[in-house]
Amino acid sequence: MATNKITLETAQEWANNWRQKQGDNVKAFLIPRQDIIDLYNNIISDGGDDVRGYLGIKDDGEYKLMLVPVSDEGKDMIDLGIYDLSKPCPDFCDLSSPLYTLKPSNG
Repeated sequence: MATNKITLETAQEWANNWRQKQGDNVKAFLIPRQDIIDLYNNIISDGGDDVRGYLGIKDDGEYKLMLVPVSDEGKDMIDLGIYDLSKPCPDFCDLSSPLYTLKPSNG
């Protein structure tokens, strides 16, 4: 089974790159475990293969991560639903995480 785990150093580098380009408006998204399980079960039962994440901003300024089932041909399966399972950081943050406390650098 393939793994997509990365090191803390790589994650910090990528987080720093994000903050250099996007600022500190949103640092992360909390996605509850049960929502992931339910999404996975719904996708598998309806013939989906993967999930694609789209970024958005609500009218009130809240950042959102929208998840869409994807077919084995790589096509969005919009008819199966667009899921909003995320809670943005801030406000749902781990203030002690080395990814949260990372100070953006210029290089």
